[in-house]
Amino acid sequence: MANRRLAGAAALVVLVVSAGVAEGGIRTDRLSRKSVDRWRAIVAVVEARDTAGRPAHPRLHALWDAVATSECAVFVELPEPSGRRGYVVGEFTVTRVAADGRALEAVVVMNLPAIDRAAAGPGAARRDGFIPFARLGRTERYAEVLGHELAHAVWAFSGAEQARVALSFAGEVRAASRRVLTAQEAGRMSAGAEDAARLAQLSRAYEEPAEAAEEAVWAELVAGSR
Repeated sequence: MANRRLAGAAALVVLVVSAGVAEGGIRTDRLSRKSVDRWRAIVAVVEARDTAGRPAHPRLHALWDAVATSECAVFVELPEPSGRRGYVVGEFTVTRVAADGRALEAVVVMNLPAIDRAAAGPGAARRDGFIPFARLGRTERYAEVLGHELAHAVWAFSGAEQARVALSFAGEVRAASRRVLTAQEAGRMSAGAEDAARLAQLSRAYEEPAEAAEEAVWAELVAGSR
């Protein structure tokens, strides 16, 4: 989600490696004992089945399977409230790539307190009218954010160029944001407008596929809660 990345993306370091990389799939090594139970509740939503034994949320389940079976190690982090800005609900970041550009390690961060506080009324609607989290319970909200971040992962794993974008996205957004602010403070509105347009283009290219997947996951979760 664009606002969550503009607000709280951490600094990135490009690491090209050929050995010593963690085993692929979704990794919970970094979860505290307290966080494990919360994570298990989210996974239970992902793994829920209907009466015929099929995934109750097929789009979410497919995203999960794609990441869980990938060669990239994706570390899940559920930070404590004091450890992350309160308005950043989720992030996906590639942190290591192979010599050929493939993603080898990445991080999915989910800020559960921020998700709990996120508005779900008309004022939170996106450009297309979609309102994230509307009519969802607490754990289903978490699952919606997970679906968004998993969609970023699937996209990043689809090729070396996509992995490069996922690796550098946060840094590029942060740099462009600083240039826009500096230009505005100096009264150079034309320079600021150019960077603002570049920032919007970059965010759309990265976020639109994940937002589309998130909306599909949301629809599944709402249907499952009826």
